[in-house]
Amino acid sequence: MIDKFNVLVVDDNASNRVSLAALLGRLPNCRILEAASGEETLLMAMQYDCHLVLLDVHMPGMDGFETARHLQMAERTRFIPIVFITGIFMSDEFVGQGYALGAVDYLVKPLDDNLLLNRVRQYQHLYERELALQRRTHDLEASNLQLSEALQRLHMAQDKLVQSEKLAALGAIVAAVAHELNTPIGNCMTVASTLEDNVVSFERALSNHTALKRSQLDEYLQVSRTASQLMLRGLRRAAELVANFKQVAVDHTSSQRRNFELGEVIGGVVQLMNATLRKTPFLVEVDIPPGLWMDSYPGPIDQIVSNLINNSVLHGFVGRDTGRMRLLAWREGSSIVLVYSDDGVGMSEEVRQHVFDPFFTTRLGEGGSGLGMNICYNLVTGLLGGSIEASSGEQGGCVFTLTLPQVAPPALESA
Repeated sequence: MIDKFNVLVVDDNASNRVSLAALLGRLPNCRILEAASGEETLLMAMQYDCHLVLLDVHMPGMDGFETARHLQMAERTRFIPIVFITGIFMSDEFVGQGYALGAVDYLVKPLDDNLLLNRVRQYQHLYERELALQRRTHDLEASNLQLSEALQRLHMAQDKLVQSEKLAALGAIVAAVAHELNTPIGNCMTVASTLEDNVVSFERALSNHTALKRSQLDEYLQVSRTASQLMLRGLRRAAELVANFKQVAVDHTSSQRRNFELGEVIGGVVQLMNATLRKTPFLVEVDIPPGLWMDSYPGPIDQIVSNLINNSVLHGFVGRDTGRMRLLAWREGSSIVLVYSDDGVGMSEEVRQHVFDPFFTTRLGEGGSGLGMNICYNLVTGLLGGSIEASSGEQGGCVFTLTLPQVAPPALESA
């Protein structure tokens, strides 16, 4: 529904105002306001929303030109279109003065009814279009606000999903490390128990106040030495696993920037992943030369490698009795190229085109969330400032090529 178009008719002659009001009454959605002087015009313009003023030039007291000058001075009335109407001041000098005061038109009496109606109708159409534009702008602003809020909620959900994926990947490593720790710790406990029994027997022999044979002492020392060596070996293995896991856990759960050697970081996470893969026929090979130092974020790199390995196990090696994954890296200018490949079933062209899309998975309902590769893409192209491409290997399988700057770009601070 279009709002009323308010036209303020200003003339000190009442019959002229009545005639103009009757003429303008033919226009739809047009409300006529009347004023008999310049002073009354200013009051009406401040009291009502006037969209057009038909202003008589020759009036006693404050004439039309002075009235227009006052209208131009007030913020509320500055942009009201003014059409001067006169039967006396018709020279070019007065016409120029009228336009200089901001008039949009200057009409001379006697007025042509059709001409006046057409002029008013034009300004009415302009007002209606401006009103529609304002409403459209308001609707767009409201839509933009809704989209901004939805985008913010999406970013929050994405952050939560990324964190969930981090914890899920870390959870698998935790289970594998716990299983691996059971072996050296269990061995140490068995050896410690045997050593304790040997000590008790030795003490019992001493308490009998009988002379110890050389062979008994040699046997005790030999058993103790062997037990100590076994326990030390087991504890070193456990300490190595715990230290490695602590670093990977810190990197996985945070995005702290630091200097690191790429081979050490990837070697650490692959070592822990091998604890899980040891129960499978799948192998991971790492061929990364030493000296590839980076000033970047090791946590996202750990997570990307974990996701790629899990992706191969879950998708690439389905129904396979063997499988090999390989990680290569080299320096290329100021970047590091990291290539991950497997010899699995590979990807069709359709899958390759959508592999980085969120929630895209070939195993819907079978444990695949469809977020792993999308998170990899966001980490590589976002925080790490690089690029990632997916392709098919020459001998089958999949190949993911990551190009990462040695010095990651500055992280964008959240507002």
